[in-house]
Amino acid sequence: MLTHRRVEYAQDCRESVIAAPAMQARYRRGILRAMVTVADLTCSSARMNSMERLKPGMTLWLTLPGLEAKLAMVEWSDGFIAGLRFDAPLHPAVLDAVWGGRTGSVH
Repeated sequence: MLTHRRVEYAQDCRESVIAAPAMQARYRRGILRAMVTVADLTCSSARMNSMERLKPGMTLWLTLPGLEAKLAMVEWSDGFIAGLRFDAPLHPAVLDAVWGGRTGSVH
């Protein structure tokens, strides 16, 4: 039942990118931890400016403002910019709250 609900809201979630400002997030891969800039955020993906060259297939943890860390996989990379796909999509209401700045900040 839970899996069905996850698929249901993932299909309803906006996959097209709506103009939203870039935001700061926390990035963790192995022992490396850093602040990064995230843009083009959708329920299931994001674009991240990183401090290292990531390769497709790498996994990492991304903490968006006010949320718990989300597991993500690198889908593509171009230099220090990478496209991420979340292991579990954000709920549309959570995405709206992140965009609206109603989830707090990353310290």
